[in-house]
Amino acid sequence: MITEEQYKEAIKIKEEAQKTINKYCIEINDRFEERMKTNPIFNKDELIFSAFQRCPCGAGLAYPKNCGFNHYWDCSDILMGKQDNQVKHTGILPFSTYEIKSETANITTRDKNA
Repeated sequence: MITEEQYKEAIKIKEEAQKTINKYCIEINDRFEERMKTNPIFNKDELIFSAFQRCPCGAGLAYPKNCGFNHYWDCSDILMGKQDNQVKHTGILPFSTYEIKSETANITTRDKNA
């Protein structure tokens, strides 16, 4: 049987762990935001691609690794600085509004030759 003291200690540990997790998430987000200010162009290895969804231009949708939960899906060509302004691209698709399946080892819109 768990004692009340054990329960209270577990709650205290959980609260401290949540503070650490929150601080970590803020630091990751701050580093990402700084990266976006200094260099918003990514290479394909810095992106997570969608499994199936593509931009109207034909490129796979993607988002940068280590971006915050407030980020969005976008055309991978735009994220890699290769967009053709003569073709139509999708608008940004916020994570909070759009549920898009991320790539797996076997299913991806990642261009193998890019």
